[in-house]
Formats: sequence, C-alpha cells, structure tokens
Amino acid sequence: MVEVTGIIVAGGRSSRMGQDKALLRLGGVTVLERIAAVLGQVTKRVIAVTRDPEQYRGLGLETTTDLYPGLGPLSGIHAGLSASNTEWGIVVACDMPLVQPEILRALLSHVTNEAAVQETAHEPGKQQVQGEQASWVGDCLSPHLTESTLQAVIASVNGRMHPLLGLYHQSVLSSAEKCLQSGRLRLIDWLNSLNVRYEIAGEWPGASLDMWKKAVFNMNYPQDYQLIVKQLEHTQNVTDTQENTER
Repeated sequence: MVEVTGIIVAGGRSSRMGQDKALLRLGGVTVLERIAAVLGQVTKRVIAVTRDPEQYRGLGLETTTDLYPGLGPLSGIHAGLSASNTEWGIVVACDMPLVQPEILRALLSHVTNEAAVQETAHEPGKQQVQGEQASWVGDCLSPHLTESTLQAVIASVNGRMHPLLGLYHQSVLSSAEKCLQSGRLRLIDWLNSLNVRYEIAGEWPGASLDMWKKAVFNMNYPQDYQLIVKQLEHTQNVTDTQENTER
C-alpha cells in the first residue's frame, strides 16, 4: 500500500480574484476545506501551503509556509513535499475546487501499479538495477535513481498539462530546490528534468472526461467563482429532484 500526503498549494496572492480565493465559500464550506475534504478521501494527511497560516487557523487544517517565499507554484510544491513524511505527495491548486476523488484515484493508479512492479522486481531471482544517476537540465539537477524511476504523474486534459494537479515523488525535491535557487521557476522547464508520466484525461475508466474538465477549471476571476456557484446549485437541484422522485 502506497501512502500519500495531500498538498494544497494556496500561497498565491489571488490578485485577479480580488480576495483570497481559498476562503471563498462553496456549498457552505470554504474552497480550501472543500479540496481538503476530497484529498482526505484518498490520503491520511492534508497540508495547505500558504503565505499566512493565521488566515486559515480557524479552519482546523494543517498548514506550512513556502521555504522560498514569493517564487510561485514551484515553491509551493517544494514546501508541501518538504513538510510531508510520505514517499509521494498529491498536489492540488486551491483554484481547482471541482476536483473529485475519482480524479485523484486516476493519478494514484500509476503509483499503485509502479509499486506492484517494484515489488515484483525485488522478488528473489529477479534482476535489480541499482545505482544513482544525475543529469542536468538547464540549471536544475535532476537525480534519477534509475532510468525508469517514476518521479511524477501529471494530469493532461485536451493536450494541456496541469502541473498543479499531480503526484510528486520525494526525489524531485533536490531538483526543485536547485531551480528555486537559480531563479528557473517555470514548472514546464522543471518537469522536463524529471521522469514524468502523464495521465491522459478519459483513459482511466473511473474518471470521465467531463470530470477532468471540471477538475482543471481554474477559478481565477469573480465570474469564474459565480459560474461554479451556479453549477453546484444546479447539480444540487438535480440531485434533490431525483431523490424526491425516488421516494
């Protein structure tokens, strides 16, 4: 069984929203609480990465702060993984309030399969490849334990990658830190230095393409928030109608 820590990247300034998007309310709870509850269905521990832990103290969530403040999403991923004590961390941005457990399970399926392969490889009589290698991509050092070691699983929807909806292995920390120290902050550049597998939306049978599209919808502007509020109200009304019909 692979243990995973849930990481919510909530350290942005929410300048386009005009207020802290993590504290906006959806269905009677804050966006942060909503995402934490979903992560809690697939992990035992959830950590929110934030600039100001005092803002979220009343929510009862575990928080941590950026070790490299003001350096964007890469700093948030780095801080969350640094605070976790599991081999893997599953990252969700705080502006993705429509992510569902099925989406997270689709990402986790790669780790589960990888663990099964590793266990088979370590059975008596199986040949093992050992030794640590390292390669440079730009100014970022990427440690590869073996050529095939999986380091990240990233969502890919309609041909677009979403690094803030993905799984990251602890082995990515050294390359992330090197990038942060050298000012190379683009997530795509960093991912190019890793052994990454992409979860193509719609391929895993437990998560529909519609689920993926909703999961990666970024709530950046007030109109985005209002759209999500209306979608959730519509979904709730449909559910209530179905339940009343069945009675």
